[in-house]
Amino acid sequence: MALLRVRHCRALLYCRRVPPRCPACGGDLRCAGLAAAPVRLRSPFRHGHGQPRAFLIRPSHGTFLE
Repeated sequence: MALLRVRHCRALLYCRRVPPRCPACGGDLRCAGLAAAPVRLRSPFRHGHGQPRAFLIRPSHGTFLE
């Protein structure tokens, strides 16, 4: 599962789906132009048992992916 990074109004937004409005300033992201185009990033989540050095953490309620 990949993450998207959107740059808008000097803020970096990390999300799975681009929201219609910027949560920082409330501006419309659909008309923001090429500078605010989403960039796909590799998922930071890995199967911890297969990594040579990893801290395994879990949330107290729910999962990280919700």
